[in-house]
Amino acid sequence: MIKLIALDLDDTLLMEDCTIPDEVVDTLKEAEKRGVKVVIATGRIFPSAKGYAVRLGTDSPIICYNGAMIRTPEGDVIQAYEHSPEDLHEIAVFAKEHELYMQAYAEDEIVVEKTVDKTLIDPDSKATGIREVGDLTETVFLPSPKLMFFDTPERLAEIRPVFEERFPNRFYAATSKEYLLEVMPKGVSKRNTLERYASSCGISADEVMACGDNTNDREMVEWAGVGVSVGNGVASLKEIADYVAEAERSYGVKEAVEKFVL
Repeated sequence: MIKLIALDLDDTLLMEDCTIPDEVVDTLKEAEKRGVKVVIATGRIFPSAKGYAVRLGTDSPIICYNGAMIRTPEGDVIQAYEHSPEDLHEIAVFAKEHELYMQAYAEDEIVVEKTVDKTLIDPDSKATGIREVGDLTETVFLPSPKLMFFDTPERLAEIRPVFEERFPNRFYAATSKEYLLEVMPKGVSKRNTLERYASSCGISADEVMACGDNTNDREMVEWAGVGVSVGNGVASLKEIADYVAEAERSYGVKEAVEKFVL
């Protein structure tokens, strides 16, 4: 019996225009009426994710920053894992050497050298402030739950092994969209945070359904008793999912909830 549904946002619960259709909201609300927890598990920042929690009407905690934080819908921090200022400085030096756009976070705001097109493409930029701090190799960072590189898929595929060779076993990197490489503190992932939260509620993996679309969802989907890839999920996620929805995005979530929960 499923007691908790964990949902990625972008390209999973959200349509291409970043909305959730009314009928999908109604389906998830029906699940909650039956006592099932509905938990957002996203790479997005808290202010951005909170708006969707409000839309769903859920009072369950929000897993945000790709698992680096779990917070109540009111904003209280339940758990947080952050890069140290020293680590951020080292990575900023790496980014400058390789001419990479780097984005960090502080106090739920985006931190960049300066605002560019890449900054504004990020949907989180519509939900929070943007701090322009100048040369990132010279700034004094505050702790950040994650950081992000933004480039072409081909360039990120080239740079990822270089990054991992430079910082062996020090961080956790994952792709949320083909043009984003997100870097979290070591040991941080949606899966690990979801497992800790579920355990605190007395819920086992077998009682969890997790829905995603990309590689940053892989561990969460693989761990859950029912791991779901929406129809538009990447091939590597579909390979390990227990169920691949025929429908894409929101409607794939609706399909899975109706099949396994309702």
